[in-house]
Amino acid sequence: MKQGNCCGAWSAIRLPEVKSAPLIGEQLLTELGLRKSLAGEADHPAIAWHKSGLLALSGKRDGPARMVPVPLASSADGAMLALKSLSNNPQNLPENGAILLGERARLMGLTRNGQASSGGHCRLIETRKGRFAINLARASDWDLLEAWLEEPACAWDDIERIAQSCEARQLVHRGAELGMAIAFDSLPLKQPWFVEHRFQPADNSSKRPLVVDLSSLWAGPLAGNLLHLMGAQIVKVESHSRPDGARQGNGAFYHVLNADKQCAAFDFTSTEGRFGLKKLINAADIVIEASRPRALKQLGIDAEDLTRQKPGKLWLRLVAHGGEESRIGFGDDIGVGAGLSSIMEKAWGEPCFVGDAIADPLSGIFGALAAWTKWQAGGGYILDLSMRDIVCRAMQLDHEEPDWNKIAVNWQAMADANSDDLYSMRAPSGAIEGPGDSTNSIMASLC
Repeated sequence: MKQGNCCGAWSAIRLPEVKSAPLIGEQLLTELGLRKSLAGEADHPAIAWHKSGLLALSGKRDGPARMVPVPLASSADGAMLALKSLSNNPQNLPENGAILLGERARLMGLTRNGQASSGGHCRLIETRKGRFAINLARASDWDLLEAWLEEPACAWDDIERIAQSCEARQLVHRGAELGMAIAFDSLPLKQPWFVEHRFQPADNSSKRPLVVDLSSLWAGPLAGNLLHLMGAQIVKVESHSRPDGARQGNGAFYHVLNADKQCAAFDFTSTEGRFGLKKLINAADIVIEASRPRALKQLGIDAEDLTRQKPGKLWLRLVAHGGEESRIGFGDDIGVGAGLSSIMEKAWGEPCFVGDAIADPLSGIFGALAAWTKWQAGGGYILDLSMRDIVCRAMQLDHEEPDWNKIAVNWQAMADANSDDLYSMRAPSGAIEGPGDSTNSIMASLC
């Protein structure tokens, strides 16, 4: 394995003179090692934000919708234009990237909720020094409250009360150590959005890749969905005892993300199940995973060893916060950790959440682009993608502090004056399988 190189560092862009979506896409491809000119049209980021249904998601619940003054939609559009430029059938891909940012919220009928996320599981919490976001999406998270706060607590009111006498960074550090999805609310220092580790390449130019997706929920499955639309064969892997939790969520959204994927399931506690899982991963050309490093190693699976053994293999790892592999995060708290709530406070005078778990769809689009670009170049990589830093990259920020309010008011007026219909929603590309429906046929094909 060659020494890891930090890649994806980006050039500063001054706002509000936002670069066009094609130019953003060209930049992303250049960062991934491919120089290519892109053609195509895309709406202004304010218009795209409105037409994707995202404008309604930021601001007080009983107040006006608030525009986010950073070009997240244009970055999604640019990444999608780049992906289309690499496809033999670009018409199979979504019309633009911005559609994907608001897809779940529109299907679920979500709206803005101020300092609580649209989905309701994540909240901004004020302390005597600083602010943070904590996401209590899992029942087990509530069991950790007393250990985290060092006082009895069982409700949001308890968290807010106790936090008032604490420092945000201290609570974030302690919560992260306990495995909670938590992030300090500030603009972080600029970091690369991916780090690559080189292995032996191969000629992948005429091969249809087998993608084994070990991830769940949104970001990883969206990357797999886009790779499927690019022509890859996708196998979704689940545990017998713990299938993808998204199956219990909005059915229409799950269907869009997972249509036409083959589904394999294994008993991770058995020798036979672990053997089958490793055999499938060993056969994969591209692996998508978003778990803590120790989770796979406990199953006897080592990404470095398996990537070294198969020339051209590409392993895509999604982590919440770059440089902190063991730290978890979900889309809403990661967005706060990238600085979005701080920007909204500077723009409108008060913090709020931006979009719907915004780090997830951005990371899914960027992840698919990174995987396909590197695969076509011969593979032989482990790519560590930081979801927080993908959001930062999508903001297109300069070192200088722009006039956030001026940009926000200007873009708000553009969006409010726009009378276009929202973008058309995607339809599923096929049927969905239940957990493990294709396990036998997939494993038989590997013999």
